[in-house]
Order: sequence, then structure tokens, then C-alpha cells
Amino acid sequence: MSRNTRFTRQLLVFAAVLVSFSSTSNAQNAQNDAESGVNTPEIRISGADSELAGNVRAHVGTPELSCNVSQRRLDRQRPQVRRNTLRAAQAIGYYQATVDITFTAQGAMPESPDSTASTNGASEAQPQCWGLDISITPGPRVVFGDINISIADPSRAAIFAPVLSTIPVQRGNPLRHSDYESLKSLISGHAIENGFFGSRFTESELAIDLQRQRADINLVFDPGEQYSFGDITIETPDALSERFVQRFVTLQPNSPYHSDDLVEQRQQLNSSQYFSRVAVTPDLDQTGDRVIPVNIGLTLRPRRVYTVGAGVNTDSGPRLTGNYEDRYINRRGHRLLAESSLSTLQQDASVSYVIPLQDPVNDSLRFSAGFQREEADSYITNTYRTGVTHRSLVADSWVQNLYVNYEREKSELIETETGAPELQRTNATIFGANWTRTKSDDPIFPRNGWRLFGQVQGSHDALISDSTFTQVEGSVKWIHSLGPTRIIARAEAATTIADALLELPVSVRYFTGGDTSIRGYQYGELGAMNEEGEIIGGKHLLVGSLEYDFPVMGEDWRGAVFFDTGNSFRDFDTMTLKRSAGLGFRWISPIGPIRLDIAHAISDDAFRLHITMGPDL
Repeated sequence: MSRNTRFTRQLLVFAAVLVSFSSTSNAQNAQNDAESGVNTPEIRISGADSELAGNVRAHVGTPELSCNVSQRRLDRQRPQVRRNTLRAAQAIGYYQATVDITFTAQGAMPESPDSTASTNGASEAQPQCWGLDISITPGPRVVFGDINISIADPSRAAIFAPVLSTIPVQRGNPLRHSDYESLKSLISGHAIENGFFGSRFTESELAIDLQRQRADINLVFDPGEQYSFGDITIETPDALSERFVQRFVTLQPNSPYHSDDLVEQRQQLNSSQYFSRVAVTPDLDQTGDRVIPVNIGLTLRPRRVYTVGAGVNTDSGPRLTGNYEDRYINRRGHRLLAESSLSTLQQDASVSYVIPLQDPVNDSLRFSAGFQREEADSYITNTYRTGVTHRSLVADSWVQNLYVNYEREKSELIETETGAPELQRTNATIFGANWTRTKSDDPIFPRNGWRLFGQVQGSHDALISDSTFTQVEGSVKWIHSLGPTRIIARAEAATTIADALLELPVSVRYFTGGDTSIRGYQYGELGAMNEEGEIIGGKHLLVGSLEYDFPVMGEDWRGAVFFDTGNSFRDFDTMTLKRSAGLGFRWISPIGPIRLDIAHAISDDAFRLHITMGPDL
């Protein structure tokens, strides 16, 4: 080994020792800084708005240097900090920015004016880490100019029209490179969602012209071939037949791939009430011949379920409920339901047998039988009912019910003078149809939404009925937000075509008043009167309400003011509207809104308290 070689090795060992000592010293210094309470490095940015300053901080970061680093080593960082600052400025359109970088090594901060003197009369210097001052002159900002986006295959242009009509980048907007990249990601993501897995940009240019301070976007996108759905494989639970489960499938093999179709399929199965877990998974590893198989995994909910509950409202008082459901009584998905409700003013019990039809989520046949007893301020009814209802979804998402019910009713109209009941027994076979549609932005506490309801029903004395009548009913409820407040309006109207009011079963006559009607009155307290001034119910109904609610403590506690008006009446020429107004309080609880209303019956100068709970629509 030569002398030069030995010297070189000794020099390398000595250098390694120095590096090791320096690293240990820096680490020890950093630890000492932390233990002695020395401040962290301070980076000050001037001349920039909040967006530019934030971007500079994100790009520059904090150099990993100890607080007692030398000025010489700090100055070595200036070129890198300058480059990062300029990159941060260019990323949001400042291509002509100038930057001044100043590092200040550790030193003593001057004493603040309000600091206290030390015991020996000298001011104490506060420890300070090194500092970095970045002074920026941004210069003019580049804005987006022409935005040229074309689809290489014109036959696919219609598929991309929705996303191209709502792009987030507009001519004249300040240039942000992140907006440009987001635009490209938006187009590529839309392509993937619609099955164009081989798509690509054949031209992708952001042309920046500093003389005109504008950046033109030029994109040419080639979607390639659209993939299709392949075989749909379902793991059918043993308790349900494969033929029945196939009715829930909305995906069609060989149809164009759309991710929205996968979401719709998942929602269809989740809405069926049969499954507790649904997995709809495209097999993207098996894409031969541009076909994507889909696997559907299902886990059944428990077959039998029992539920009990309790609640209260001022229409019916405290209420207990008990329900039983057999969700799949056989492999064809038939269901059995038993429901009961007990309160001081209403008692209900019913049994239903439900047969799912071709569309098992929205199309069913229900056979039911039950009993209902209802006590109001002016009547008592005991009704035995049996019937069949066909439920389906019709045009534009309306829920339609077509039904025929046989009802045997025993009713008592309470006379106001003597309190003696007037007994009435009726039989009626009622044919009817109703339609409902609800739209809202939240199922529990909507800020915007509406509900529409319409019904036509009637009976004929030639069809196992004691009377002939036809009824038409309609109602609407509308909610609209004004900032944090809401306007809630509702209206209800109904009319009956019949020869004589007293021939109608009490259960189909119209009474009003109560929690969801005219709140200054008790449930069923208002209605048409006979010559003796006794409430007998009406052939017609008209009710309207306007409410304004607002937050009082956060979003969960709200106040309300309201006005209600309406009545039921025998004939239109005898119509007399009752009025009520009041104040309300709402608590948006985890189980839904709970409402307390204090209403003043203006027409009769009386007050009434109402308590209700449940969603607004």
C-alpha cells in the first residue's frame, strides 16, 4: 500500500468523524433549543395576498436547520428558497414575480415596550431562532384565455356534453395550474364512469402567452371503445328463490357500462327490505373483449322481527305500539305484518299479507284486515275493515295505491246538549285510488321540499253498501329556506258528492282541528253542524296554514310563528272558516323534530297546547 493511499484513507476517516460530530452536535443543539424554550424558525412573507402567501408557505416549507446555524449556511439555502417561491407564484398565474430572500441568523429580539425590567435593571433578551423574510412583487397575473376541448370521436360527443357544459374553468378566471389539472381529471373521470377505460388525451396543452397575460387550454380527448356489462352473477341466499331475486336485477348484460347503473342496482337491493348487506362489484380484472362481469353479494336481514315503541301527541295522547314482521314467509318473498297501536283516543290492530309482484320494490299486492276505534270531541267510531291494495310506482315517481275495502262501522255522534250518543251502523264497500309524491333535500329536517297527495274514492249502494258517494281530496305541503330560516305552507281541500250528509258513514265525513290541522282546536272538534248546533261532520273541507321557523340556539333549537285557518262544512254556501295563530318551539332531536305549539283559537278566544314529533314531510 502506498503512502498516498494511506494518507487518503486517513483523510476520509477524519472527514467521516467530523461529519458524525457535526450531526451529533446539530441534534444536540436542536434538543437543547427545545429544552431551553427557543422559538421555532419564523418565516415572514410580504407583498403577497393570502392565496399567494399560502401557496408560498406550502412550497417553501421550513428548511431543516437548527436554530444556531451560521449565516453562511443560511445563505446557501437562498437559491432553493427562491426557486420554490417562484414555482409557487407561477402555479397560480404570477409568471413575472420578483423575489427578495433574506435569512437572519439567531439573535436577540429587542425588548417589547411592555416588557418588565430584570432585577438588576437590565432588560433580558428573549431567545430567537433564525428567520426568513420573503418579499414578493407579484406582477401581473395570467388569466385563462381560450378553452378548446374536443372529443376525437364525434359519435361520443353527446356522452361528454354534460361534463363539458359545466367545467369549472372559465375564460377570464385567474390561472391556477390545479384548475387545469382538475379539468383534465374531470374529463378522464367521466370517461371511466361511462366505461371508457382506454381513454387518453392525444393533445394536452396549456399555452401561456406572457405578452398578453393569458393561458389557452387546448385538449383533444380520445375516449376509445366503450366497455359493456358482462355476466351478472348473484350469490342467492338459500331462503329466497333465484327466480325471485332475479326480479331485483336492473343491470343488463351487454348494455354500455355506467357507474350510475351500479349505484342504481345497489339502491334497488337496499330498498327491498330483504337484505342487510349488498355488494355490487365490477370485476375490473376480467375485461376481455371489453366486457366487465359484475358480482352481486347479498346477506339477508333476520327473518322475524318484533318492535315496540312509545310516543305522544296531543291528538291521541300517549301511545304504545307493537309490531311483528315475517320478512320472507316463503322463498317467493311473501311477507306477513301485524301492527297494533294503543292510545287513550285511538286503538288500532291490523294484519297484512304482502305479495311482491314483478317489481318487488315498488309493486305489491296487500291483503289486510283490521279494527280501528277512534274517539274525538264530537264522535266515536268502531270500524272493522278488510280489503286489498295494489301499490305501484307510476309516471315520474308517483306512488299509486288502488284499493277496495269493505268496512262495517258502528258510530256514535255525541250531542252537545245532553251528551247522549246518536248510534249509527253502516256497511260500505269503498273503491279508491290515491297518489303521493314527496321530494326533499333531507328526509328528517328538509330545508327545501314538497309533498303532494291526491285521492278519489267512493261507494255505490248496489255494491254491498248502504250509501252512494264520491269523494275527491287533495293536499300539498311546501317548505322553502330563506337563509337559516324556513317558510312552511300547507293546504288541504276535499269535497263529497252525495245526496244526504247523514247517510254517509262517520268515518268518511270531514272533521278538522288538531296537531296537523287548525292548531287552536282539539282533534276532530270542528265540523259542519246540524240545526241544534251539534257537530256532525261535513261533506267538504278546506284548511290552510302558513308557518315561519327560525334558529334560536344553534341549529337544533328553533322557534316558529304560525297562522292556521279552515273548517269542514255541509255546503259551500254555509262555509265558515275558523282561525288560529300561535308560537312554537322545535328540537331537532336524533330521532326527528319534536314540536311544541301554543295556539290561540282567534275565532273562539281559546288556547291549546300541541305536542307532535316526526319529519316535516
